[in-house]
Amino acid sequence: MTVVSAHGVEQVDTSLRPAYLDKQDYLIPAPGAAGWYAEAGWPKPGYPGTSILVGHISWSHQPDVFWNLPRVRIGDTVVVTYTSGQKVRFTVTRSSPERKTSVPHDTSIWDAGNPRPLLRLITCDPSTTFVNHHYLGNWVVWAVPA
Repeated sequence: MTVVSAHGVEQVDTSLRPAYLDKQDYLIPAPGAAGWYAEAGWPKPGYPGTSILVGHISWSHQPDVFWNLPRVRIGDTVVVTYTSGQKVRFTVTRSSPERKTSVPHDTSIWDAGNPRPLLRLITCDPSTTFVNHHYLGNWVVWAVPA
């Protein structure tokens, strides 16, 4: 489970499922849950390296798990709770819209080899144009251990 709190108000509360690249090399989570990028070499949240969590902002024209992610701001808290009860806390250092074409190449997002346990949350940016069932932009949240 992942909870993102902004000033004591939960903005995101969702379960986590492994997510993998599809045949076109897109990381697409299942609706109704956030996806943890579980390809080889990518850590779980709280382990050394950058953990990537992805979620839909909407599905079938209804809000989905990362609907409120664009409301997250610097200083907000992200808590990942494992089924064992272990909790890993992160503090948001950046939350911003990004060009969807830039996100796959942005090394500040995709930094698996970093020795620190970092966290990135990615969804679509609902303020961008919606074409062929996809928004043209992404919203990305960067977080470091609390």
